[in-house]
Amino acid sequence: MPNPLERYSIRKVEEQDLPAITEIYNERITNSTGLFIYDPLTVDYMKKWFETTKEMGYPAIVAVEKTTGQTVAYSYLGSFRSKPAYNLSAEITVYIHLDHHRQGLGRLLSLEIMRIAKDLKFKAITAGITSENTPSIGLFKSLGFNEAGVFRNTGYKFGRFLDVTFLEYCIPETEGPGDGKIPTFIPFPWDTYVYGQSS
Repeated sequence: MPNPLERYSIRKVEEQDLPAITEIYNERITNSTGLFIYDPLTVDYMKKWFETTKEMGYPAIVAVEKTTGQTVAYSYLGSFRSKPAYNLSAEITVYIHLDHHRQGLGRLLSLEIMRIAKDLKFKAITAGITSENTPSIGLFKSLGFNEAGVFRNTGYKFGRFLDVTFLEYCIPETEGPGDGKIPTFIPFPWDTYVYGQSS
């Protein structure tokens, strides 16, 4: 497979990306069991997601096709749980435009988000994937994620119950803040982020 960086560039999400991100997300809502959502979302909804992600300091990045300038994939970290004890844990999400599958973007974006997570001092990255989505599960396992368990019949879509497989990746270099202190990660450097470079 050719190096995806020959065809695509990686940068932070910008507001101009939101229509393309919405289209990518809605295609998965409509045509896959990968999202337990029934109705397509609006660009305004995605704008609120974008603003919240920035305010909370989480990273969000996109892949842009160099020849067309089209945003074709995105990945981000979000809150795993809202309680402060979970502050150093995050959930990874990756979505790719259907026309750009099998181009190495899933691996490229995931590796970059994992690198960013290490820089920001996260400890654990989790992924929840519909169990029948074996390509995505295989991708994350190839990146060092371990299967943590399966929730049976957790979701219901297209007239059937679906299992969800949970995977986890722990960053050994991250240490806790010490007893009695609330753990906090370093906010993503939205103003200065450059692909592949530590902040």
